[in-house]
Amino acid sequence: MSPEVVIRKLSFITTYLKDIKPYEAISFEEFMRKHYEIERLIELLLISASDIIFHLIAARGEPVSTSYRAAFLRAGETGIISRELSNNLALGAGLRNILVHEYAEIDYELLHKSIPAAIRDFTAFVKELS
Repeated sequence: MSPEVVIRKLSFITTYLKDIKPYEAISFEEFMRKHYEIERLIELLLISASDIIFHLIAARGEPVSTSYRAAFLRAGETGIISRELSNNLALGAGLRNILVHEYAEIDYELLHKSIPAAIRDFTAFVKELS
């Protein structure tokens, strides 16, 4: 992945953040009416961020991580992003698997409450890598 692609993916993340921002303080009832849209935005944020992280880890000659969670944790260990941010994003990686693969029932109350944290963490991700 070229530096231009990384920059483009960071731009995508910025767009997804703008799209999810209006949902930051919505009621649970409104969230439930829009949850598919919000789920997709969270999934896109996680996928775009993980694509960047996988690339940056590989570019350093590190072994390729076998999961999104492992990749985010490795990014913190190697200083690509801060450890705090890597831990937060690693938690989100588990959510991505639930959303995409339906491994478990989605806890919509938890997902609703996680919107502000997702906005905070992906905003930090863009800042740390810009």
